[in-house]
Amino acid sequence: MSEALTTERRASLKQFFVFCIIGGLNTLIDMGVFMLLVLVDVHYALAQTAAYCAGMANSYLMNRAFTFRAASVRMKDEWRRGLRFLAWNAAMLGLSVLLLALAAEWLQLREWIAKIIVTLLIVPLNFYGSKKWVFTAKHQAELGGGN
Repeated sequence: MSEALTTERRASLKQFFVFCIIGGLNTLIDMGVFMLLVLVDVHYALAQTAAYCAGMANSYLMNRAFTFRAASVRMKDEWRRGLRFLAWNAAMLGLSVLLLALAAEWLQLREWIAKIIVTLLIVPLNFYGSKKWVFTAKHQAELGGGN
């Protein structure tokens, strides 16, 4: 039993590593858009929303293909997975905007410092939700796929 747990733990760590690499690319996209918009005096909340959406599009495609290796499914079922992805990321966006506002307004941190701190807090939570809900094997099995 412990060998199975070790194998499962290694697989999860590998997934998290790939998730973080893809997340790094998403973060570069996100940060680039955010910094550009803040530079031209767009409010940080609107800048965060636009930046997050830019990284999110890349995130879905890359994590679906590489991190969680989601099985190809019928179009109807792909829409369901896409909706779970959008719902989860909308929650992560809302939480990130809230945390960003707390850091920027209440703690008086510069926007880019607040952004870095918030990103470090959101990444593990986003991975957990993506693994357990968005791209979960349970949903893939329901849809006729599997790992």
